Amino acid sequence: MKLQPNIQQMTLKILISAFIALSVSSAVYATTVYKWNEDGKTIYSQIPPPAGIKFEVITEKNISKPTSVAKAESSNTGSSFEQRREKRQQEKTEKEVLEESNRIKKENCAIAQNNMQSLSSRVQVTVKDGDIYRKLSEEERQSKIQEAQSNIKEYCQV
Repeated sequence: MKLQPNIQQMTLKILISAFIALSVSSAVYATTVYKWNEDGKTIYSQIPPPAGIKFEVITEKNISKPTSVAKAESSNTGSSFEQRREKRQQEKTEKEVLEESNRIKKENCAIAQNNMQSLSSRVQVTVKDGDIYRKLSEEERQSKIQEAQSNIKEYCQV
């Protein structure tokens, strides 16, 4: 007979825990999501679209409430959304330019190091001058060595 109260208490604790878990999960799930089309792409966001754009509000039960046009009061939020999107695009572009610049710098470094190695060897250096090949004089070779050193400094710094 003592088992009955323990089972009842345990059942009550499980039910309370389940109720709390369901309450918390539905509170997390109850986020408003906005859906609209932009440049042929469907956008989903927790931030309303810029003023003047048709959108739908998606609720926790995935029921759509069509709204004709974004209201003017949401224009501040939409404006900041646009600013953040433009900032992300600008950062992406800057990152791509930096990556391309670093790639070119790396290639130029390898070329400068190769030139320096060729010019520093004790053998005579032959260059193509138009349609003919000719040997560099010692003065020309020293000038090219200085140029290669300068390029190495410029392109090979990390």
